[in-house]
Amino acid sequence: MLKILPLFLILVQFLYPQSFRLKRPVPDHIQINGSYLYGEPNIRDPQNRAHTGVDILVRYDTVYSACDGIIYFVAYNPYDTIGGYEPNGAGNYIFIKGQWEGKDLYLLYGHLSKPLKNQGDSVKAGEPVAISGNTGYSTGPHLHFEIRLGTPRYESYRTRRNPELWFAMNGTAAIYGKIPNAPNSTRVDISPDPKPRPPYTTFSYALTYNFNDPYIGSDDIYQENYAIGEVKPGTYTITALNGLYKRTVTVRAGEIINADPPSQVAEEEVKFNKFELFQNYPNPFNTSTVIRYYLPEPRRVILKVYDLLGREVKTLVDEEKGSGLHYVIFNADDLASGVYVYTIFAGDFIASKLMIFVK
Repeated sequence: MLKILPLFLILVQFLYPQSFRLKRPVPDHIQINGSYLYGEPNIRDPQNRAHTGVDILVRYDTVYSACDGIIYFVAYNPYDTIGGYEPNGAGNYIFIKGQWEGKDLYLLYGHLSKPLKNQGDSVKAGEPVAISGNTGYSTGPHLHFEIRLGTPRYESYRTRRNPELWFAMNGTAAIYGKIPNAPNSTRVDISPDPKPRPPYTTFSYALTYNFNDPYIGSDDIYQENYAIGEVKPGTYTITALNGLYKRTVTVRAGEIINADPPSQVAEEEVKFNKFELFQNYPNPFNTSTVIRYYLPEPRRVILKVYDLLGREVKTLVDEEKGSGLHYVIFNADDLASGVYVYTIFAGDFIASKLMIFVK
């Protein structure tokens, strides 16, 4: 099973483009600072730390909750120091605590003029939570936005995630990839210019993440070492390492696309030789999930979903299927949150697994 999961993630990224998980915390006409992105080194920092979030150029204006949750923490830290709850001069800042795939999600809003909510308040995605500003260790009014997975603690290892893979302005997409053995801060060129006009100015390259910083992490699914966010729909050429890495990728609005082809080595690692029903992914899930099964030989397949009382909820498959690995998407929009059972019938092979739907 340990070898199946990496291949499954690779295939899912190509068969089903991923979608953004959060709501953008500012209106679409306000850009992300393209010259100081996630994972890029801070040239003023003698400890070679990287930028652990994105800077959004919103000037003394309202910023909004990117998810449903609670105001977990409200504080002020004026100095660029090491230690304490939130070092590095975040000024006025708040944490919003939400959930993603059963994990606690902490969203940091830094350098605020003032919070508009109190600690413990519940918030909905899109609700005003603060006024941006220039407090703390800041060279101009903006919003520092950061994602921490699992804990809000500053010193936690590899807990940061790239916000540009979690939200985007309406009508744009994101591209990510992994350049094998690329040194930290390797230049990644993209052509033509992918950014919308307005609001963006010229953009032609990103950098691979600076993993010398122990707080910088890759996405749990994407496992990237570079990303390019808020990209216009279109076809792009991405190059690095003097052309040794070259990819052509087409993106559509609202998609998050892997620039890299599936790994033939990874595909060859997985050897199936018997009937299998695998755990759905993601689980728990919101809206939809992928169920996969393997047939060593052709069979008529019936795949059904039941509630915990044994009542049939939906038939996903009822047809002849050839041998091989199969996928089906279960969309639960019309169902109540809860635990469901999916069962496969393929000749003498019968198997069931549980899945959790959370609206």
